[in-house]
Amino acid sequence: MRLLGLILCVLGIGTGAYSQTNSLRGKVLYESHDGHDLALGGAAHEPEYVSLPGAYVRWASTPLEVEISDGFGFFKIRPTALGDTLLVSMVGYQTAGLVYTGQSYVDIPLESGVSLGSAEVTAERSATRISLLDPLNIQSLNRKELAKAACCNLSEAFETNASVDASFTDAVTGTRQIRMLGLDGKYSQIQVDNLPGPRGLNVLQGLMFIPGDWIHEIHISKGAGTVTQGYESMTGQINVALKNPENAAPLHVNIYGNAAGRLEWNHVSKHRISRRWSTALLAHAVRNDQLNDRNSDGFLDGPLKRNYIGRSEWKFIGDRGIRGEYAVNWIQTESAAGQVAAFDQDMPWSGVMDMLASPSDSGWSAVTAIDRMEVSAKTGFVFPDAEWRSIGTQFVYSDHQHAHQFGRQKYTGSERFFRGNVLYSGILGNTNRTFTTGVSFVSDQFDEKVHRSDTWSVSQQRDEVVPGAFFEFTLNHAERLSVVAGVRYDQHNLFGGFWSPRLHARWSATENTSLKLAAGRGFRTPNPYMEQLGSWASQRTWNVDVYGDFQPEIATNAGLNLTSKFRVNYRDASLALDVYNTWFENKVVVDLDADAQQIRLYNLNGESFARSAQAEFNWDVHRRVDLRIAYRWVDAQTDRVGNPTQESFVSKQDPFVSKHRSFVQWSYASALSEKQSQWLADATFQWVGAQRLPGTDGNPELFERPGEAPGFAQLNLQATRQFSPSFSFYAGVENALNYKQDRPIIGAVYDDSPVSASDFNQYFDASLVYAPIFGRMLYAGLRWNILPPSVN
Repeated sequence: MRLLGLILCVLGIGTGAYSQTNSLRGKVLYESHDGHDLALGGAAHEPEYVSLPGAYVRWASTPLEVEISDGFGFFKIRPTALGDTLLVSMVGYQTAGLVYTGQSYVDIPLESGVSLGSAEVTAERSATRISLLDPLNIQSLNRKELAKAACCNLSEAFETNASVDASFTDAVTGTRQIRMLGLDGKYSQIQVDNLPGPRGLNVLQGLMFIPGDWIHEIHISKGAGTVTQGYESMTGQINVALKNPENAAPLHVNIYGNAAGRLEWNHVSKHRISRRWSTALLAHAVRNDQLNDRNSDGFLDGPLKRNYIGRSEWKFIGDRGIRGEYAVNWIQTESAAGQVAAFDQDMPWSGVMDMLASPSDSGWSAVTAIDRMEVSAKTGFVFPDAEWRSIGTQFVYSDHQHAHQFGRQKYTGSERFFRGNVLYSGILGNTNRTFTTGVSFVSDQFDEKVHRSDTWSVSQQRDEVVPGAFFEFTLNHAERLSVVAGVRYDQHNLFGGFWSPRLHARWSATENTSLKLAAGRGFRTPNPYMEQLGSWASQRTWNVDVYGDFQPEIATNAGLNLTSKFRVNYRDASLALDVYNTWFENKVVVDLDADAQQIRLYNLNGESFARSAQAEFNWDVHRRVDLRIAYRWVDAQTDRVGNPTQESFVSKQDPFVSKHRSFVQWSYASALSEKQSQWLADATFQWVGAQRLPGTDGNPELFERPGEAPGFAQLNLQATRQFSPSFSFYAGVENALNYKQDRPIIGAVYDDSPVSASDFNQYFDASLVYAPIFGRMLYAGLRWNILPPSVN
């Protein structure tokens, strides 16, 4: 029977507490600040009330009749007369009293310690934090950091971060991509609440489907991640912790608009359904119907867009060690971009989307429609008599439908993805030696079709089935040394077996200085049509038959991090130094150099690596002013085809990757008034060094571009007026220096370079983007919250 009960717990089937008559039942609780829940995959949570065993329960009228809460915090006591007071006490906690009015069940929280009314301690939480004790090199960004910029979605959430780069894929669609350690974001494992996030066909545009106002925290881990979360991490992990029924405000609304005509609505609310169940409802809507062509090149500077995204998350907290998190996401997005001539200012939106079936003859257009549904379930059970022992399950399923038409090239793709994880955590001898082990199962079904004006077409179907197993050991030794070592094995139905060893170690040289080592191996299967989305904005043809079928991409990453916290002029400061190297055993090379009219894809035949070094300095200059300075150097190279007619290779710097990048941020916060009003201001300056661009030597002179892009600077400014903890107004400007890439689109009509229709059809290319297109962007917004009642 105990085994059956445990199985029901793991599956999330909770039962109510047993029924009693002629007794008052209840549970004694205390506030826990342990935010690490192994049973749910290590998700971070806000402080919560958990069971307190061993508490004394008695009636004030009968002090000699005492009951004691059991190992789950439960108690039952014989009822007394109405109006009597139930007293609950325990050493180290303040005694609580409850007047009896005939209840059959009560929850009684106890507060720890003794309240000191004579002193008030105020602490300011840093916008970013790095733990000196965690063996993983993780930087955490909280809401304070995310609010320093508009942060409309995840792809725009790294504007104030020096470790992750964000750039546009092309000069037409407005799609953003990220890079980490000098490599594309597809090599970083992106997770949402410790479950698979944007990946597969959703790897690029999925960043736009995580609204910024939904995000509670972002945790950026450099180096290969832990084995418990899969095999796809190579350069790092980015875990996005969303707002949920535990950490969200009862109601949050954000309204945003910018000078390009983009309007957004964001909504987050939480609701208590019962003692065990609570839910959070999240909604996001984007609309942009404004035609913009500031540089007069005949192309829209940004897409027309309509996005609708919703999420419903449910949390279950059982009485005897069980808890669960269950969510449903749905996404519907439509966008259209291209030449201004292809659009009529008065055209209804349905007419724009009809371009998917019948492209406009008036000009080149790019139209995209995406429908996506995702469900997830996490259930965990923590053994009450041994809190270091837990078992949990994680399941996620998504159905992704994508269709786009870029000029005369059309793509349709579908992906059905499922991943299941079963984890068990325990100790080996004592709590300084812990382990997590388990099994996983992945099913990924792809169906993609590409064709161009009936002249050529490609149809690909792929079903991946990957069972796997993993074991991870954690050692903490005398606070000086901690090690996380793990290994996993996955058996891919198409490519065979893969070993993924991972190691993270931390040694504390002093109390405020730690040295961290990371090393690991990962693999992933490529999806080049979606991962190279920017190249669709061109007349280039896909050449995918150079060296046969694509093999999985395999890479090893190793790095060191030194972090030290100290004081400068009596104010807190920190310095972090990183060195990382990633080298590939195999890689799908996207070659835009061999032929200016082709996108050549082939398996790596030679070497490919990315080396990076970064220094970041943070300093609380004044109690109202913070400073962050960072510099990063990157050397990313890949062997590519040297001569299109031969299989000779030459080593070249990866395009669109600047070797040098610097970053400075100033943040100011005024003193809080009696009404909790405040001024906030942030300025972020970035200098991006020169970048290599794909070669266009084979084009006529009019359609050539330099082989190297110049360095440029960007400045973002934002000011926030907080009128109260519940209401604030913010306004800012992105790219305040108004830097714009010169002639970003090859084949566009500029004042001194007329282009014929035949030349456009042959040489058009909007994918060679390295800098902003739109120029200076003004924006403003309102944030409104209903806050929970204060707890005295």
